[in-house]
Amino acid sequence: MNRKSYLSLFFFIGISFSQTHFTIPQNVWRISIQQEIATGNWKGNDGRNGWTDFSYQLDTSKYIINQQWKNNINTRSFLVEYGITNKSNIVIKVPIIKNFDQYHTWNSASAKIDSLMQKYYPTNRSNSGLGDITIGMNLLFVGNPAWRGGKKKYSIYGGLDMIIPFGEPLMKFNSKDVDKNGVPYQFKQLPIGKGLSGWRLRTFGEFYRKFKGRLINVNWKAHVSVFNRDIVNPPISFLSVNQLISADSLSRSLGNVLFEQGMQLYGSLSGQIELLPRKIFFLVAMDYMISGRDKYFSNNDSWDKWMVKRENYDTKQFLSSQLIKFNIVNHDPFDRIGPLPFEIEIGARWFVPLLSKNTFGYTSSWIRFSTYLQAW
Repeated sequence: MNRKSYLSLFFFIGISFSQTHFTIPQNVWRISIQQEIATGNWKGNDGRNGWTDFSYQLDTSKYIINQQWKNNINTRSFLVEYGITNKSNIVIKVPIIKNFDQYHTWNSASAKIDSLMQKYYPTNRSNSGLGDITIGMNLLFVGNPAWRGGKKKYSIYGGLDMIIPFGEPLMKFNSKDVDKNGVPYQFKQLPIGKGLSGWRLRTFGEFYRKFKGRLINVNWKAHVSVFNRDIVNPPISFLSVNQLISADSLSRSLGNVLFEQGMQLYGSLSGQIELLPRKIFFLVAMDYMISGRDKYFSNNDSWDKWMVKRENYDTKQFLSSQLIKFNIVNHDPFDRIGPLPFEIEIGARWFVPLLSKNTFGYTSSWIRFSTYLQAW
């Protein structure tokens, strides 16, 4: 169950950054800090809140369990970019989870199941710390970026990111490592990361024109993310394979667990207009992500299948969202406030109902401050 808490968090952090322009000129540093708050409910395989109508057999009877999860996240992220040339940039993204809260509620018709749920699944869990760090590079293949201009009013880029797992992963289950009520600490932990390194191959670009002295952009992005298969600490649940067995027995039956996260495909399309020349930009966008089904490899084949797909639940995820943002820029050296060029971005993002399934549907807002430094 714990996997729900961070798979969507990883994707949410990964797409939260944006800029007026994709890249920057040679020998220029762009340093950004972004503060973002988000809230989201778990969306089941029907696109509605919660994991509903899950049947669990206890003794000779079957009982229906309905569960709900809600996440609240406060994130401060840092982005450092450097123009190696006018056609290449390096990028480093560092997210810091200031506050991550999860609220878990449920209902069932069995007092015995309710007592087990109350024992093993805290209503409230929280955590904070460093998220997974991304280091990447962008390369201009064709055309000219909008900040440079020229006869070719378009640009096509490619990029490669390396994802380094700094986020706190799920701890190992230990039946003897328990709190004062005898509950293993793994049940109380809210992990931030998956503990998996990965690679993201990207392509993106823009088409731009001037209309009545104002810049108009149509931008697109697409990327595919793959993750290294690795041994992980699996979440342990008494709701496993419709058998009421002890968590300790389940843990022993699994042995070392090898995890393979499904491939992620992502695409977005956005339009941007310069409302006030060289001062204010406005952007609207829509994106979509699909994640392939995960795989587990342990000594328990039934558990492996149960973890990736079961009644009214699937690790194959779908997420669609929309966003709007305003950028206030202070770049023009002949019309600039203060000695330092900067940019302020204010934005909001919200999920698309029914198109978001088996993941958290987040609504978020952010403010980002960027400054530019010249390095010779």
